[in-house]
Amino acid sequence: MNRTKYIPALITLIGCLAASIITLLNHYSALKSMIVILVVLIVFYIAGLVVKHLADKYLVIEKEKIEMEADGEVAEADQSENTGDTETEKKDS
Repeated sequence: MNRTKYIPALITLIGCLAASIITLLNHYSALKSMIVILVVLIVFYIAGLVVKHLADKYLVIEKEKIEMEADGEVAEADQSENTGDTETEKKDS
């Protein structure tokens, strides 16, 4: 889940940057530009949270399952190696 931690912040910053540039190019007054940027900040933050939730639900879980399966296979291989080592030691004794 750490990989998706910064998605809302990045989407919010990109949206606010675009809003700032548009308000500067259109010569908005300071009050109007602050209101527009505040509204854009709130809307894009909510959109970022939705994207983060969707990414956590559909993308990260599948990758984590694959990693867990790979770790499980490695753990099983380690257990079989350890079992084989103890049997060899018993034969040597």
